[in-house]
Amino acid sequence: MNQIGIQYFYVKGLWLEKDVYWDHINPDVNILVGINGSGKTTLMNLMYSYYWDKKGLSQIPHEAIEASPTSKSLSDSKVVYIRNLDLPVRRKEESPLLQELNNAVFQNKSGVSFFNYRMKMLDYPQRYDEIKREIQTFETLVNQMFEETHKTMSIIDSQLKFKTHKGHICELKDLSSGEKQLLLILLRVFLLENQPAVIFMDEPEISLHIGWQQILLDTLTKLNSNSQFFLTTHSPSIFGRGWGEKVVYMEDIIKAEEK
Repeated sequence: MNQIGIQYFYVKGLWLEKDVYWDHINPDVNILVGINGSGKTTLMNLMYSYYWDKKGLSQIPHEAIEASPTSKSLSDSKVVYIRNLDLPVRRKEESPLLQELNNAVFQNKSGVSFFNYRMKMLDYPQRYDEIKREIQTFETLVNQMFEETHKTMSIIDSQLKFKTHKGHICELKDLSSGEKQLLLILLRVFLLENQPAVIFMDEPEISLHIGWQQILLDTLTKLNSNSQFFLTTHSPSIFGRGWGEKVVYMEDIIKAEEK
């Protein structure tokens, strides 16, 4: 895989007291590990803001940043932050997680949804076979992940739904919070259409069964092999099956600023 994204990232005076020196960033997967309060999420937010959401830079105290320039392939791609949205809500309110999942599934104005992607088969008939094949691949990967909950993805009345092992139809709102979170993660990566991208994820294991955690990275890299992934985690299950060499310890890249 060619280097499409971030190669190094240095921060002087993070929180006005620590320096970050992150060299030799992997072109495919980078897993940040460290104790609570070590700065994993702050660093991820800073990196995302630097490369995409510039207004967020002023919200994180720091003195200066030196980072690899955006290559042509990165400037032509997307920078995505998939956040955990499994938050408590009032009983009658639609959760932010379900709102975001509905946006990723149903027709929306931005055109980035599963519905809009399927419509491309009609809008671009020359790509019909390609799009159909990609959707079938996505369906296979989703069903592999949902096998433990005995549900299979189905397109019913042009809508994405799930069938239980007893044949009952399960709407998106009926999925568990873990199932919603997992499906949202898979959709966000799939809808990049295998284009070069940099994807940030903060503790994706939250609400996910250990079995899902163990195969999450394998599944995501199959969905988009052209992406560079950055994620934080507290779960060894995320990297326990062949991804250990991608782990970066915060203590190895951050140090107290000399007085």
